[in-house]
Amino acid sequence: MRNLLPGLIANTEQGLADRHVCLRRYGPGRLVLEGYDRPGLFYIQHGRMELLITTADGNERCMRILAESDLFGLECLHARATVPGYQVRAITYSSVVHVDVELLDLWLATVPEFRHRLAARIAADIARLEQEREKTVAFSVAERLVCYLRCGETCAHLSPAPPEPAGPLPMAILARRIGCSPAYLSRAVRKLAQQGVVQRVNHLPRIDRMENFSPCPCSVVPEGGELRHALRRLA
Repeated sequence: MRNLLPGLIANTEQGLADRHVCLRRYGPGRLVLEGYDRPGLFYIQHGRMELLITTADGNERCMRILAESDLFGLECLHARATVPGYQVRAITYSSVVHVDVELLDLWLATVPEFRHRLAARIAADIARLEQEREKTVAFSVAERLVCYLRCGETCAHLSPAPPEPAGPLPMAILARRIGCSPAYLSRAVRKLAQQGVVQRVNHLPRIDRMENFSPCPCSVVPEGGELRHALRRLA
């Protein structure tokens, strides 16, 4: 979608684009979905954002860090779509393009490449959410942290290409992304730093020696084994 969607917008008749496409900018901490009375697709032109849900106990959980060329709002394609069960909050200064459903329907009907690539993106998002659920259930906070620092948002299970390490996140946002409290995350970082698995740079955890974690630790766990054993071997 990195080049396809901007190209579609650029090639759309100007009057149609003026009616159905808008660009908004957000500062850190701003909620993106507030103020939109029309459903549509959101495309991140620039910046980083967190996609948040509220858990049963009332806490926020970050399901994904969104960056340039990422999409959200795909539930607008469902005929009975209601208010989304998530929110999106800007981490950095960000620019977001909103395309309403009427123009999306036109592209889906007339541009096969857009239709195929959008279907592939939806399938990838479903696989990513399932993996997120499995990790939350099966892995400890330390294990999820190492996997995220190594792979970022594209884990080795979902992509044959080498994953891109995650960019540094403030500890509060990283805790929401890993799915734990800031206190649990601090303890995990302290323990992993003592073991030499992670390093602290400007008080934020990171992995300096990526070659020790190639492939991703969670992809080298034997069937029925535990990630913590793989971490001990790789540390």
